[in-house]
Amino acid sequence: MGQRLSRREKVEEGGDECVHEVNPRTSVTSTKHKAKIRPRPDETPAGTGEGRQEKGREKTKKNRRFPSLLCCLSHPKSTGAQDEQGEVDQDADSGPSIRCSDDQTSLQDIICTVEDNDHQEASSSRPEDYISAEDQLMEDQDSPVTLSEGESVSQLLRELDCNEITRIQDHICWKYDIGKKMGEGGFGSVFEGTRYKDGLSVAVKLAAKTENMPYISLPDHPSPVPLEVALTIMANQGPSCSQIIELLDWQDHPDQYIMVLERPSPCVDMQIFWEYNGHLFSEELARHFMWQAIDAAVVCCSRGVFHRDIKMPNLLVNTETLEVKLIDFGCGDLLKSSSYKTYSGTAMYCPPEYFEKGEYHGKEATVWSLGVLLFAMITSLFPDSSDISLMDADVWFQPGFSDECCRFIRGCLKSNPEQRLLLEEMLFHDWFEVLSLR
Repeated sequence: MGQRLSRREKVEEGGDECVHEVNPRTSVTSTKHKAKIRPRPDETPAGTGEGRQEKGREKTKKNRRFPSLLCCLSHPKSTGAQDEQGEVDQDADSGPSIRCSDDQTSLQDIICTVEDNDHQEASSSRPEDYISAEDQLMEDQDSPVTLSEGESVSQLLRELDCNEITRIQDHICWKYDIGKKMGEGGFGSVFEGTRYKDGLSVAVKLAAKTENMPYISLPDHPSPVPLEVALTIMANQGPSCSQIIELLDWQDHPDQYIMVLERPSPCVDMQIFWEYNGHLFSEELARHFMWQAIDAAVVCCSRGVFHRDIKMPNLLVNTETLEVKLIDFGCGDLLKSSSYKTYSGTAMYCPPEYFEKGEYHGKEATVWSLGVLLFAMITSLFPDSSDISLMDADVWFQPGFSDECCRFIRGCLKSNPEQRLLLEEMLFHDWFEVLSLR
């Protein structure tokens, strides 16, 4: 019982922690995928009063910091993603890697300068919405931030704790009424937004740049594009896929980039929906969600995009239609035929071959992560070494679930990547026959 409880806590609390460019020889993650209880990066072990006081001081300091929502510093390098398409060589041997957020650091503080330009009216767009349980607890602390044309400079300065303010006429933020913060990660924040032009609800993501942040070139773009933006553009190119969040607009700045994304409503991230359902999905509901998650993964790979962080918090669920959308390409990379030597993503979804051989391939790793996702949906646990041994022997099963469902999971979670299901054939598995008939 103790082992099962600890693994359940890992899914609920620790399973969402992201790592960036992990070296398999120094990683703390076990090759046997055993769950361990570790405090989140923003927590100290229970019972340490000093740690709680320090956390309180950090939280107070953090709440005084204002993310560079107004982006008062610089002119954009490039903008507009709505009808743009791009292709990248999938077989490149040296694709870039990118960091991943750890839910700790807010965007850097800003110093603004004053210039009173006219407010610019909006152009087209739409958003991304993701909410975590932790973010919901902080919503009351994050007051909405909006700018109106008649707002006085002195009043605005007091609100932002800045000395001066610049209004850049063509800045993307002037196209939207920016509301309250919906979520925050290691290098960015997501805000509610409304497009002035037509009242469309959007999500506005502001991501702070890191040193040596990857850029790639895309057709029809005059300048290199931040990797996360480029991957989202590529995932959106071609026929529309309703299971992938739509990028509507974006803009690049020296210290940050801004993405305007589709904001479905009403929706929550799948982790929250899973918790509302008692930390377990029925087989029918799990199959409905997995069909959509796999479809999104297949489309991404077909367009040269390796998402690399498919998990419940990165899947939005429309609570009325149960439609799923894949979000957040911040840990992704270009899909290539050669192997990857470093890992960015969530540690508990990392494929075992990376810890055994120090390398892995994109599609096989995607199949593994989808298997871990389904395993967590129906067991509330992450698979450990004993589970994987049963998978390899084709004898693992979950009471109360069909043989087709268990065979599907066993096919995803083989320790040998060559024995796993093929990504392109997953939706043709017997387990989805019912949905196909419908």
